[in-house]
Amino acid sequence: MITEQELNLLIDLAKLVKKYGVETFEALEKSISSPETTQRLSHILMQVSTTSRKIPKIKGDTKSKQDHSIPKALMSLKGVDPEKYQIISYFHNNLLSKTVLPSLRDIKEFATDNGLPEVHAKSRQKAISPLISSLIKLPNDQIITKIQSLKNYRTSDRSLEGWSNLILNRQ
Repeated sequence: MITEQELNLLIDLAKLVKKYGVETFEALEKSISSPETTQRLSHILMQVSTTSRKIPKIKGDTKSKQDHSIPKALMSLKGVDPEKYQIISYFHNNLLSKTVLPSLRDIKEFATDNGLPEVHAKSRQKAISPLISSLIKLPNDQIITKIQSLKNYRTSDRSLEGWSNLILNRQ
């Protein structure tokens, strides 16, 4: 019976076939068939397994990776003001999934249109944290109002829907 790790190895090999092509694998199969190459390959695999046993495994904490994507200001808010944390966290998740403000331009315009400090970022990912930090400073009712204004913001004249309405003369 095949183990899960062996199955994962086969999947990785299949991905490599797709990457390098069938011809490369066929050529490799011919060269591996020789006894000298088989012996050499066996020696290399033995060295790799011996070396990997000596190197301590460091497992990455997935929680710490998630914390890096969440702005520090939002994390500190969790214990202080849970209601505000919940509102902004929901908005933050929508930003990360690009369900709202899908481009850097959208984020910058949202900040400007809502009287928030200007976002000086060169990428959308780097613009999220300053936007969240500026929203945290506002009272909950203002945050909700600004987030609810996104419905109108997403269908602005610059959006695809706005352009199609203009072209098709719809109101």
